[in-house]
Amino acid sequence: MNIHIMGASVNAAVMAYHLAEVGHKIFWQTQDEALQQKLQHQALIFDDHDLSVAIYKQIEAARICFEVQHVVVANVAVLALTTEQYEYFLQNHTDIVLQQFDLIVNYSHLGLGKTDHLQQLTNNQKMVYIPDFLQEGNLLRSFLTPSLIVGSQGDMQVRALVQEMFRPIFPLATQYNFMSIRAAEFTKLSISGFLATKVSFMNDLSNAAEALGVDIEEVRIAMSTDTRIGEQYLYPGCGFGGGSLTRDVLTLKEVVQDTGNANGLLDKIWDINEYQKEIIFRKLWTLFDCQLRGKVIAFWGASFKPNTNSLAQAPILNILEACWAQGAITRVHDPRALDNLQQKYPNQPLLQLCQEQYEAAQGADALCLVTEWKQYWSPDYAMLRQIMRLPNVIDGRNIYHPHYVKQQGFHYMGIGR
Repeated sequence: MNIHIMGASVNAAVMAYHLAEVGHKIFWQTQDEALQQKLQHQALIFDDHDLSVAIYKQIEAARICFEVQHVVVANVAVLALTTEQYEYFLQNHTDIVLQQFDLIVNYSHLGLGKTDHLQQLTNNQKMVYIPDFLQEGNLLRSFLTPSLIVGSQGDMQVRALVQEMFRPIFPLATQYNFMSIRAAEFTKLSISGFLATKVSFMNDLSNAAEALGVDIEEVRIAMSTDTRIGEQYLYPGCGFGGGSLTRDVLTLKEVVQDTGNANGLLDKIWDINEYQKEIIFRKLWTLFDCQLRGKVIAFWGASFKPNTNSLAQAPILNILEACWAQGAITRVHDPRALDNLQQKYPNQPLLQLCQEQYEAAQGADALCLVTEWKQYWSPDYAMLRQIMRLPNVIDGRNIYHPHYVKQQGFHYMGIGR
């Protein structure tokens, strides 16, 4: 099948790879000069090494190409637009050529009701919406969900074409969950909202558990054995971030409020997460008896999750700004996010960026684990004891064993531990 993909989003790249890998011929029209230059020079795209390597293999195999002449022979179009490209789309409409496609797939991260707008602009009723559940740091694998949610108007020929398009990836008829377009868009937001609910619920419990002298890890393990609950997204920590999840939660809040049926649940979920982002600072505040001025605080991890350089809604931002307000010196290490941190705070004298993780702990009064990068999981405690001024460890992701850390001579503080 010949497929035309339009857009410069990460969605476009992931879709292009997975469809090309199974034999489809992909024409990718990025409509973005910066991304096109990276692709031509085989540079890293979307800060994802695995995705970049996978894309360039498909380009070398000529299954992904960029020549304009391939548009005329494509029978399926995928719109994977960035927000900026969508706004341009609204203002300038679209090429009349989009009317000729047998199927148009909206795979853009835009929100409720946007597929209807695209359908009107393209003047093509054969449009479906497929929500993305891509996870930064795990882009390729997160595409392979157990089933494919498809919002459509019920045209059987369109549904058959969708199934043929994705048959090599989702071979079973039972793997296709067809519903109305509006229902699919609402499902996308609802899933993100529920995941945020699980995280915020565990964070709320962790604070109560700590006050009660209960180890939240014991509670979490027991809860996860209940098949009605499961173990995913039950890990308490110092708050969730990320552009996609937080954007979905905020969008869902607005959608629910607009219906007039808001009961405050989503507002509370958001408030709990914002409160949790400052949990590490509050532990520092208590640890040093409200005297943080001049204290040297080391941080391991800055990105909102491992395997990405993104600082979107990252807890580190709240923590750093609170520390600076009290005059604390902050020393930060992250494998990939330091450049973004430097760009965000170019003139902050209390911020020191460290290229090596133990450099950050040099002379520190406390070491705070913020992002659970794998290289932080088994630290050299003997070295830390030598280079830190005071042996305090605050584990913002509960990746360490409290008793073991204490045996190494450290004062340990976790989340609900």
